[in-house]
Amino acid sequence: MPPIDWSSRFGTLVHDVARVYSRSFDRRARDHFDLTRAQCRVLVMLNRYGVMSQAELAERMELTPMALVRLIDRLREKELVLRLPDPRDKRAFQLHLTEKSNAKIDTIIAFANAVETEALQNISEAERAELVRVLRKVLDNLTSSEHER
Repeated sequence: MPPIDWSSRFGTLVHDVARVYSRSFDRRARDHFDLTRAQCRVLVMLNRYGVMSQAELAERMELTPMALVRLIDRLREKELVLRLPDPRDKRAFQLHLTEKSNAKIDTIIAFANAVETEALQNISEAERAELVRVLRKVLDNLTSSEHER
């Protein structure tokens, strides 16, 4: 069997792009606001999907419940997240964004936009649209195969 060219393997390439993209975000954001990338992810996920339980968020973020609790505790100290009892389940909590979190989310989006601009420089609008189309197709393929199991 010939040697594998790992640099052209889909999974390797997607992982490498995500890793370097995240590192670029960290580099830009490190000195400009007092949140870690993981804390930013919590805020973005709550902004994107709305109120959810800690268990749901931990699953979406692929974190252990204990790791998420530490992140939530820090965000509560900064008054960016509320942890309220779930009215349907007395053992569970729901996570809500606060008014104060909106400004932080705007800052996160600004940094993400700057990283995206850097990542997509020298890529035409048509290529960007095609990239999004193909990645959505890949996501749909993987999502539908998950549901079939």
